[in-house]
Amino acid sequence: MAKRKNNKQIPKRGQMHQGGGKANRPEKRDRHQVSTQVVPPSPPTVPWPRAKESTKARESYRFLNPYNFVRYLPPPDIPETDPDAQLLGRCPPPPHDRYVGLTGRITCTLEAVTPLFIADSHDVQSTTILLVDNREVQHKNYRFFQYDGQDAIPATSLRGMIRALFETVTNSPFSVFNGEERLEYRIDPIEAKRFEPGIVLSLPDGDQPGVIALCEEATIGAYHEDRNLNVLHGDWRCGETAYAVLSTAKNGVKKVSPHHPFLSGNCTVLSTAKNGVKKVEALAREQDNNRLLKYNKPLVKGWVKITGCTIETKRNERFFYFKEGDPAKARHVSFDTEREADFNAVLHAQLHERRDDFHSQVQSDRLTPGNLVYVELEPDQKTVRNIALAKVARLRYRHSIGDLLPEHLKPSEEYERLDIASRVFGWVRATPPADRTARVAYAGRVRFSHAVLTEDKGVYAEPIPLAVLGSPKPTTTLFYLRKKDGTWSEEDRKKPGSAITIGYDGPNQLRGRKFYRHHGNSLNRLEYERAGQRCDHQNRTVRGVRVPGNIFQFTIDFHNLAPVELGALLWTLSLGEEKCFFRLGYAKPLGFGSVKLTVDQVDLLELSTRYRSLQQSGWRRAEVGERSEWVAAFAQAMQQCYGQSLYQLPHITDLLALLRDPVPPLPIHYPRTDVHPDPEGKNFEWFVANKVKSNNMADAGPNLVLEEPDNENGLPLLQKRAE
Repeated sequence: MAKRKNNKQIPKRGQMHQGGGKANRPEKRDRHQVSTQVVPPSPPTVPWPRAKESTKARESYRFLNPYNFVRYLPPPDIPETDPDAQLLGRCPPPPHDRYVGLTGRITCTLEAVTPLFIADSHDVQSTTILLVDNREVQHKNYRFFQYDGQDAIPATSLRGMIRALFETVTNSPFSVFNGEERLEYRIDPIEAKRFEPGIVLSLPDGDQPGVIALCEEATIGAYHEDRNLNVLHGDWRCGETAYAVLSTAKNGVKKVSPHHPFLSGNCTVLSTAKNGVKKVEALAREQDNNRLLKYNKPLVKGWVKITGCTIETKRNERFFYFKEGDPAKARHVSFDTEREADFNAVLHAQLHERRDDFHSQVQSDRLTPGNLVYVELEPDQKTVRNIALAKVARLRYRHSIGDLLPEHLKPSEEYERLDIASRVFGWVRATPPADRTARVAYAGRVRFSHAVLTEDKGVYAEPIPLAVLGSPKPTTTLFYLRKKDGTWSEEDRKKPGSAITIGYDGPNQLRGRKFYRHHGNSLNRLEYERAGQRCDHQNRTVRGVRVPGNIFQFTIDFHNLAPVELGALLWTLSLGEEKCFFRLGYAKPLGFGSVKLTVDQVDLLELSTRYRSLQQSGWRRAEVGERSEWVAAFAQAMQQCYGQSLYQLPHITDLLALLRDPVPPLPIHYPRTDVHPDPEGKNFEWFVANKVKSNNMADAGPNLVLEEPDNENGLPLLQKRAE
């Protein structure tokens, strides 16, 4: 066969391509060939920049939250006569066994503009750290991702970053979305008065509901600094039977000498009872209850309800008892299997998923007859609305996350009705269909290579312990949700009952798609390095972090794309022309991972030319005019579907605001209580101060919400109130 002579050579394929998750295999070597692995030269090193201290006074200090949300659009109004606009909706994907669209390759350059780090799962170093409470924990140290011994960016990271942006730009459904999850929330302390003590008598069984007998309760001094006020001594267990002497003094305080003759063994005396609240004066087990006879007061049989010293300000535990001493005379309320399941789900999460932060005593690992609980009743006062372990209850929302997402943004479930992102990047059905012959997956029509380093500007010289990065907190509804129609009033935000006003059980919707903003000149070592360079199980150390200026190159092979689909992809990839920076890799909330993306060239494969000639490869460089036509076709289709030009649509204005240099140029960090970062990473104290509820709005916290990305003035520092 004659050697080909190509006027336009096929672009060189990258040595590292993602094809079904596998890289290209190297050529086989002779089994007797001696390995001569070449060790790549060490990259140049650069010192870390100095931290920048703020000169702002606490009262005037303002900051931007590291993330905000890009609004989504309503369902598209697709003209039936516009074939390009039709492709922005849901429709069947094209086949893979024939060429029916544009096929080719996009070559891109990626330049780091802030520190860049992609974690590698290999060579993870672990150090044992001894905490002040004598716990041993592991601190992890990660290197930059490597392929064949060289720093690279994996194709999966590139694909995920670009797909997320493509979905946002095209208003496609959320491809990664756990819509079935029902979140939990803790009620505000002021709402605790709605909960009554009770003991579980039976569980639901078939058509028979479960039964809880309502009880009375009294406080037991347990954690007072003045030990004379503590009644609970020894190894009492939650749910243990006890006998108590109760007292009620409505207007005053009774004091008992610490030398009282009965302050010994399992029997003690409490000194305070006021405002009509019953308190335990003395407490004893059954075998010791004769010690209580000398009080000349009735002995009350009941159970100790112990949850533990779960907060610093806690002073008392509880004593449950029946008012007339007879459970048969107590008021009974009923509950169904859903309330039982909710209680068990919350308890399971506390015992397993949050076990490091959960220190309460429990009687059992699921709801069981004999459990001491708190219940909230429905208006009929006969049916249980919620069952909780503690009075300041942790509950589950009735609605799932998916209930707050519009139907047109939920993942595609039918092969014949795939959205544009699923047709381009691929689709797998989330739930198995009833029909086993139904199609459940579609291979995407784009394939990414790994990004190889083409200009090595070096790495930072030393490993650095990063600030604590927590998990997302979608229960922070003031940040994650918005009112479906209009905005929340001050009363909505500040009054008790937030679950049905500003929560997932209220008339609300998800705020949008979460994006970590570009930090620009606000990037500060003060924020990304752990205060005091502390290392423990809460944070990670990274080494080999790439400095700004490093340049990588990668390719995207595309197959059978319609012009409007290719235009949408090119518009997304060209956000760098709008002075926007893509967000990639680890520690994005801390400012790492801003990269500039440039489309270097687009090459097309013309199959008719290729198969008509032995001399022509069929590859040609796409002209600038062609690329502009594809992008214009996408912009026109978006305008046809949503009634406004692309740059006027709210999701685009939000996206551009978050990916450009921040305006105003304020410090960027998670909410906290002080100008300086807390080494413990106790950001939760800001949220505690923010969300305080009260019937008197002057006593409530500010209950601040996130501002729109294109109109932010910054958030203030908040101090947690004294209990």
